[in-house]
Amino acid sequence: MIRIKSEVTPYYDVVNFARQLKVPGFYSFGYNDMVCPPTSMFSAYNVIEAPKTLLIMEEAAHFGYPEQWGKAWQ
Repeated sequence: MIRIKSEVTPYYDVVNFARQLKVPGFYSFGYNDMVCPPTSMFSAYNVIEAPKTLLIMEEAAHFGYPEQWGKAWQ
């Protein structure tokens, strides 16, 4: 089991890694996601400087739906 000290956990916020993305991307998340809350996902999305597309699944939680995959492949 890996234990992370609380003083270093902010480093693991997804926004810190999102800043490094340089390739075009398609991003999608559920508006009701309790695992990866929309506030965190919006923070990460907003710092990505590469070309990007966002699909918000208003009724979804932490799960990938066929509609998301279809739009991603488009």
